Amino acid sequence: MPSPIIDLAGLTLEVNHLERGVRFYSDVLGLNLRRFDPDSGVAVLEVIPHQTLTLWQPITRQHNDPQLAVLGARGASHLHYAWQVAADDFEGCTARLDAHGVHWQRIELGTPERPDPGLYFFDPFGHGLEIRGVDLQDQRRPRLLPRRPSGKGHSLPIAGLREIALAFGDYPAMTRRLPRAYGFALASEQDDRNFAQFTLGPQPEQDGNGTPRRWLYAWDPQVGLAGMLGGDHALAHFYADVPEVRRSAGTEGLPLRELDGGRLAVRDPDGHVFVFQPLPPELEDPA
Repeated sequence: MPSPIIDLAGLTLEVNHLERGVRFYSDVLGLNLRRFDPDSGVAVLEVIPHQTLTLWQPITRQHNDPQLAVLGARGASHLHYAWQVAADDFEGCTARLDAHGVHWQRIELGTPERPDPGLYFFDPFGHGLEIRGVDLQDQRRPRLLPRRPSGKGHSLPIAGLREIALAFGDYPAMTRRLPRAYGFALASEQDDRNFAQFTLGPQPEQDGNGTPRRWLYAWDPQVGLAGMLGGDHALAHFYADVPEVRRSAGTEGLPLRELDGGRLAVRDPDGHVFVFQPLPPELEDPA
């Protein structure tokens, strides 16, 4: 049965200074600011059309999004996540990071026969970022295609979000729950540590080697590559078959919240909140 998860719509990070976050993600990564509301502690930046990065600055006795207050939603802390750039833009990213004074580390994730390097660096709030090159002609195509940016030549040439990595306290329970309660497609697990990869698409696929597909990584609390951690109390947004997710999450007895625009929010037992939303009409499959 195909997974009801279609693609990664966005993620929300917790920050302690909203303006500094906007400057970093606008200047270094070239994202376009779409909403800035310091009274609510919220900033929304566009990654590519229909994919966003949201920053939440916590405010005492106030919820950043009142619709999600009942689920106790927060922005993710110390989240490791990754960005896509076109494969032939990858090598130029180090000079752009140097120009912004951002320390980076390069780690080879492929093989000598088929290299697949990643660049790792931190934002000002302890979130661990990664850059991966993608083959824009690859046939493993997500619903939201990576898109080369125009302008902002001093910024990283971000073409989309690639992955998010979340921490789960009970790893075996997580590997059973994520496919059963939400329909995430389990693609693989590592032999030497508690680390699972879920394809954000209709079927499990192999990661790496320039794939433009998107991913949910899930592990127990541990330090990953480049000293990065999986996120706690993450707020992640997915395009999905919402009625199917509502049925499966409801069967599992998970806390649900109906949101505007046909969206559904679910609180996972590990404290993450997942928001599932329908595709916008212009992205629907014409078939």
